Amino acid sequence: MIVRHRYPTTTRDQSLDRMFEQLTNSFFDPRRPTEPVVDGAWADDEYVLTVDLPGVAADAVSVELTGSTLTVSAPAATGEWQRSLKLGGRLDPDKVSAQHLDGRLTVRIGTFDKPEPRQVVIDTTPAIEAEADEAPADDRSDESNPTD
Repeated sequence: MIVRHRYPTTTRDQSLDRMFEQLTNSFFDPRRPTEPVVDGAWADDEYVLTVDLPGVAADAVSVELTGSTLTVSAPAATGEWQRSLKLGGRLDPDKVSAQHLDGRLTVRIGTFDKPEPRQVVIDTTPAIEAEADEAPADDRSDESNPTD
């Protein structure tokens, strides 16, 4: 039996505690995860999605982009595994790339390019359309005048 005492700890100590707990749990819990481990994080100006797929061949993995929805699928122990991700406003669907190496799929999604600032010219000419809509009084038809 493992007994641990918790004392106020720093962030570094908490991460060591978490690693120790994961290690001890792996000894006593022989079950393996049936789904791939997925991690997503920002790196510079792109979002990097990693999927651990040990033992899965690269040609069995599918990465599809439909509109702004990214779908990753692969065979799993319990059948077909699939996850979809809706790309947010910063992510550009035209900047998606994928790499499968040593059982790890890495999908990189770039962001939209920031437009350069530009000066907008302000138009000061009078509106011509407003003058054309006002017809002169002489052009009215005789039907509107019942004096005939």
